[in-house]
Amino acid sequence: MIESSRRLLLLIGVVGLAFGVSGCSSELDPTDPNDAYIMFRDAMMAGDAEAVWGRLDPQTHEYFEHSHSHLQEMGETIERYLPQADHRLAKRQSGVILLREVDDGKSLFLRVFQPDQLPKEEAFVLGSNVRELALAEDQKTAKVITRSGQEFFLTKGKDGQWYVMLLESSKELNAAMAWVEANKTALGQTVDDLIAEERTRREKVIAELMNL
Repeated sequence: MIESSRRLLLLIGVVGLAFGVSGCSSELDPTDPNDAYIMFRDAMMAGDAEAVWGRLDPQTHEYFEHSHSHLQEMGETIERYLPQADHRLAKRQSGVILLREVDDGKSLFLRVFQPDQLPKEEAFVLGSNVRELALAEDQKTAKVITRSGQEFFLTKGKDGQWYVMLLESSKELNAAMAWVEANKTALGQTVDDLIAEERTRREKVIAELMNL
């Protein structure tokens, strides 16, 4: 599970978030989609996880909040239904052990964010530059196409700033974090099986006592 979560940053690097610093971020204007993209890019390359999180759109934030909630639900299920002796192993295998280090969606993102996995080669740096910027008719969404052909989608927030839509820009994100939902489903099935086994055992005992 932990290896799966660690693949998130590597995945991001592979799909194109391999960026080089391009100008001083303090001089950039987040209300301009081009500058907002560059701020996000520079934060990624600098390994500034807090800044990266700050340049992601609300939908991405919500996605990680949901993933964190699923971990909490799994933890409660393990505590309630599984034998005490199995708690440690179940929490490790399901990923619930991450709750020792994270307490919300943001901290979960920061936990799986690994800037050292990003390529630093010059080709990636050059490829990250903006080749084309297209604004939607409603002026609320934009698409950045880099020199390497990568596409990144941005949305305009209520504060007038632009934010990267990571779920739209990286189709592999759901696959990278799919272990959370998959483990939740598997744990639920395990609990259902345990309940069914216990019901069968009780029915057998009652039948024997009643001489049925």
